[in-house]
Amino acid sequence: MSSPVPPPTMDEVATADPGVARRWLEAFYPGYRPEESNSHRGFGFRSRHVRVGSGSLARLRYSLSADNNVVLSDVLVVVQPDDGGMKVSLGRHEDVVLPGSPVLLPAHQVVSVLWADTVADCVSVQTADVERVAVETTGLVGTALRFTGHRPMSPVLGRRWSDAVRRVVNVLVGHPEVAAAPLVASALTQRLARAVLETFPSTTLVSHRRLPPDHATPAVVRRAIEHIEANAQREMTLTEIADAAGSGARGLQASFLRHRDTTPTAFAERVRMARAHRDLVDTDPGGSDSVPTIAARWGFANHRRFAAAYRETYGRLPDETLRR
Repeated sequence: MSSPVPPPTMDEVATADPGVARRWLEAFYPGYRPEESNSHRGFGFRSRHVRVGSGSLARLRYSLSADNNVVLSDVLVVVQPDDGGMKVSLGRHEDVVLPGSPVLLPAHQVVSVLWADTVADCVSVQTADVERVAVETTGLVGTALRFTGHRPMSPVLGRRWSDAVRRVVNVLVGHPEVAAAPLVASALTQRLARAVLETFPSTTLVSHRRLPPDHATPAVVRRAIEHIEANAQREMTLTEIADAAGSGARGLQASFLRHRDTTPTAFAERVRMARAHRDLVDTDPGGSDSVPTIAARWGFANHRRFAAAYRETYGRLPDETLRR
């Protein structure tokens, strides 16, 4: 069973005191050890930090030249400078990071980061989430996951990373009431974990898209369906569903494709769509529940996409169902 997902929370700080900035950075990024070089000359630090699920996003403005050592343990961080200078050293490899280009600070490795009056976006993702997504999509043993580079595999993938982060931010900032729904917060966290794997080179590449023979039986699929329907109100991972069904994640995935012509996660989305439809039918049109509220309750963060999928399934818009 997965752990409860906390709702998004916001934290902001603006200070001219380098000690306050240092304590803030150490609190939010364990393993971060700043060593200021001009901290008392026109110093300024500003951050807007949002926790979402088990991850976080932050916008940092760091008017400082500082050489920092970072040793992250339970999280990895993707930093994308928007202005100023930044240089990253990992082992013997040193790389100047230009504005608009994301760079990965992996877990369990010493990384040296040189800031120079920098504005940057920082995305933190739990290593456990990334490892689980790797297992579910490739079958790679979680402990075998290792990132082999800290820059995107291509400029196109770098832009896709930026787009993925922007979509998450749009939900968090534009629709905080939607992002507060546990299923939505979990979905946003998983979206970031998948984006990390799709953007940066890692050992998952050796087994990408390779599914095992289908040893799962229809009975296993039936047990998975029963588990999905009994737990649709909360976040479920593919690993959890497979464990409940008595199967491996990739075996269950292949069996669903064979016997149901869909995937377990797509089937779970259909179940949640049906639950949202039931709530729309049962809700008093004059009550406090709106279409976005009901959609978010069942894990649909984007109201327009929910409306389009709902119309494709039920032949009318969700607003029309609610008004009936």
